[in-house]
Amino acid sequence: MLRDLAEAGAVARAADDTSRTWVIIGEVAVGAGLSENDGVVEHDRLGRQAVRLAVDKTLCVGGSRSVRALHQGAIMEGSWGDEARLVASTAEARELLSEPGDWCPESADVVFVAAASPEIAALAELWRDG
Repeated sequence: MLRDLAEAGAVARAADDTSRTWVIIGEVAVGAGLSENDGVVEHDRLGRQAVRLAVDKTLCVGGSRSVRALHQGAIMEGSWGDEARLVASTAEARELLSEPGDWCPESADVVFVAAASPEIAALAELWRDG
């Protein structure tokens, strides 16, 4: 899923070099039969993969161990400064993404939203008309 985002971002950058790639992600479903600890490791891998694929902004939403691992993975893989952020709730994410500034996606940006939670997935509604 993140590779598709990176590919879409490359296409967008060819048209507009100010385009950025975003992943807004909460806890996602993991394979059946995996333990909670295995799920945490999988989320850590997602965070690391976002950095390896040069995703510009990674917003981790939620307070579970898995979401914290997602954020930690991005940081440990080399995300620095304001490239990765962790917020505790969907309301915090909505507020952050709606305020003008560096954490507000722009029209040329490519945004990928993923989560098992419908509240987090609903954040995509922020850009439906834009």
